[in-house]
Amino acid sequence: MNTRSLTVALTGFGIPPTQATVVVARLTLRERVARSARVVGAGLIAALIALPIPLVHFVFVPGAVLTGLTLGVIRAQQREIFESAEGPCPYCGTAQRLGLAGRTYRLPRVVHCHNCGRQLDLGLEPLSATGAIQP
Repeated sequence: MNTRSLTVALTGFGIPPTQATVVVARLTLRERVARSARVVGAGLIAALIALPIPLVHFVFVPGAVLTGLTLGVIRAQQREIFESAEGPCPYCGTAQRLGLAGRTYRLPRVVHCHNCGRQLDLGLEPLSATGAIQP
């Protein structure tokens, strides 16, 4: 797994942006297949557990299998994921993890502050090569 670190703007409405650090992991084919297989396996295990339960198995077993396969296909297509995303809230200044670990890498992204609950935009404003926020 190759990782790279980026510095992006964390902005809020009507307030100067702060800098957030994002670590992005590029997954190999083997890693993507392994992540996909774990989800498909979890769906199959859930289906096997529900199989002997009367009436429930008519809905839950096909639902668990389809959900496992669907999520497995989605995970197999994820080439880059967030490994971590951290930065201070531009409103309250609380340094925090932004809760994006494991999700598909895509910017801009809407996140929320864990302290004040306000909506923040990750990666809307470009940063210069030195990492400073451009006006």
